[in-house]
Amino acid sequence: MAKHRKTKRKQSPVLSSAVPVPSGSGAVAAGASQRNVFLDTLRGFAIVLMVVDHVAGLLMDIRIQDSYLRLSTRLAMPLFCVLMGYFFILQSRFKYRRLGEVVVAAVMANLVFYPHYHSIEILGCLVLAALLFKATGPFFVGFAVLLFAYPWDPLVTWFDFPPTIVVSFVAQGMILRRFGIAAAIASGLILSSGAFWIHELQPAGVNHKLCLFILPATLLVDLGSRFPAKHIPGLDRIGQYPLTAYVVQYYAIMLISQM
Repeated sequence: MAKHRKTKRKQSPVLSSAVPVPSGSGAVAAGASQRNVFLDTLRGFAIVLMVVDHVAGLLMDIRIQDSYLRLSTRLAMPLFCVLMGYFFILQSRFKYRRLGEVVVAAVMANLVFYPHYHSIEILGCLVLAALLFKATGPFFVGFAVLLFAYPWDPLVTWFDFPPTIVVSFVAQGMILRRFGIAAAIASGLILSSGAFWIHELQPAGVNHKLCLFILPATLLVDLGSRFPAKHIPGLDRIGQYPLTAYVVQYYAIMLISQM
């Protein structure tokens, strides 16, 4: 009787939550691959935080400096960035299709964002981060230090979130995946100190307290890697379609603002 050999389909889980679960962190079996619904939940949570922030800012005209609620929603941006960088290291080949989806989402979001703020919103920076990763590969982790170049960022007037800060936060996610939580905590503490650096050199620029959320975002993503089956119903569903949810919330908020 002929022997039947099972072949496993190789997965490329870049920017998705289908990740190989490492041994010692609740893996079902060595080499097994399953969707990490905890990370989906984190994406959904970040989307909800963004909706709250955009409603407060766009519909209620509440400034970040005047609201603890809007200050707390700063967590959303670092969380998205760390999640993106976390999956970079798993990439066996550059996913042009996925990049195309991010580009389309960025264009759709900016059709309503740019006329209001006269700047490009964060998806534009995430496209830049993906292209930098394509050019540098594993050396992308070195871009974590870009945050400290923020005061001299020539693109700062073009983007809502400066590319130097966004790329640094994405690199932090790659550090977590590649070198582990100890290294990520060390780099997260260094990036957190950027809050004081930015405040001293650019007090009128981006809200410097944004940097204080990079370490909590890192710890949440690490927690998600350790407990992949944990999730919050509803949030995990939103997190499976982050680009769609992100663009839709902009159009919904802008539509309400015109009523």
